[in-house]
Amino acid sequence: MRMKKNCLLACFVLFACFPVLWGQSAVTAKIDQLLSDDLLVTSDVGISVYDLTDSIPIYNYRDKKMARPASTEKLITSITHLSRLGMNCRFTTAVKYTGRIDDGGVLHGDLYVCGGFDPEFMDNDMDELVTDLKRVGLTKVKGKVYGDVSFMDSLYYGAGWCWDDAPYDFQPMLSPLMFHKGYVEVAAMPDVAGKPAKISLMPQSSYYSVDNQTLSSQVENPSFSVNRDWMHNDNRLFLSGNVSAKSNAIITVYGSAEFFMHAFMERVRGQEITMKRFGGFETTPPDAQLLIEKNHTTADVLHRALKESDNLSAEALFYHLGAWQKGKDSCHVSAKDGVVAIKEFIKELGFDSESYEIYDGCGVSLYDYVTPELMLAYLKYAHQRPEIYKEIFDALPVAGIDGTLKGRMRNGKAFGNVRAKTGTVSGISTLAGYLRADNGHELAFVIMNQNVADTKKARTFQDRVCELLCTMK
Repeated sequence: MRMKKNCLLACFVLFACFPVLWGQSAVTAKIDQLLSDDLLVTSDVGISVYDLTDSIPIYNYRDKKMARPASTEKLITSITHLSRLGMNCRFTTAVKYTGRIDDGGVLHGDLYVCGGFDPEFMDNDMDELVTDLKRVGLTKVKGKVYGDVSFMDSLYYGAGWCWDDAPYDFQPMLSPLMFHKGYVEVAAMPDVAGKPAKISLMPQSSYYSVDNQTLSSQVENPSFSVNRDWMHNDNRLFLSGNVSAKSNAIITVYGSAEFFMHAFMERVRGQEITMKRFGGFETTPPDAQLLIEKNHTTADVLHRALKESDNLSAEALFYHLGAWQKGKDSCHVSAKDGVVAIKEFIKELGFDSESYEIYDGCGVSLYDYVTPELMLAYLKYAHQRPEIYKEIFDALPVAGIDGTLKGRMRNGKAFGNVRAKTGTVSGISTLAGYLRADNGHELAFVIMNQNVADTKKARTFQDRVCELLCTMK
């Protein structure tokens, strides 16, 4: 009698689960059909999908095959950072001093501007910093003014970064003292036809110069461009092309720390605070006293790293993770320290960390190699920890609505439903994140297209996979 009841129970469970299993198999069969797409004749893809509600795998295709993650690497950096430091990390720029400040606000000693690798320190932050110096009563520095960049080593590009990306805003020179992300925003407006265009710059500084060779015209397709002789580390900005409508461009400057200190000295003098000279870059003495500081939170940095795929923000998370790994009083943190922290975490996830290649925090490096399986493990780990999952989920781009997914999946069930990190470098297109299926189940997914000549086709493939997953009943 007991055997009969067990058989009936097994049949009931099978019958109850059959619609779910049928729904999953129908979706996976459709994904299999997508693999016959012409895109995959000349390229490759790795896919991993997991049902977070039922804790079962849904679909895997070459999920153990090594692939370049591009900017989905930011998920690895962000989740590792949150697991180690939580949301308590502060990205700080501080002003300290040695000696004494008399009743007249004169500093009889030296002033140190200490960089803590704050990628969010923008033009308005510089204004606030120098205004605060005036507010606390500083009127004159009799000694020297130093910049302190001892937080990290002197390597300003990551291993495997392309040297010819130097002028582009996605690859600024890394420094503990970052001002306006190390770049200049240039806007051009047409003037009278035949005359140079009107130019506005942000931030304004004499650290760089401008050669305006633009021409205001009625040409429908403006050809406005900004360049500099980056091969020779020149900060003269050459503006050229026809300008018939408002046009914008962004270009990096050489020497992020120097850019910061130049702007600092320039604006401090504008506040009528006397500072005779910049003494260069030195480590702040341990007995120096804090005068003022500005900081940004992990939420500020994490949001930009994931939502906007900002490489500088991801590297800041990476280097602060490295500082945690090296120790509380760490100095001259290197990329290797960040790598060690990530690989230690990979071990805790149950993987052989030496099977993967990690060289930076943002995924720009040509040397980064992971697998869809590992990326999925990170997504599962985050989902199992509400305090981490909330921060990651909120910071991810939303399909058809914002961030790097604003222009994708603007129709269908994926719209507003898929939250995922994009990744794009030459030949690579990746997507990893979360979505909710029609059956109410939450899924984690990873799609890594490799050796792709047409990024648009790869993105279309990824969007179709996401749409299919959203329809799972």
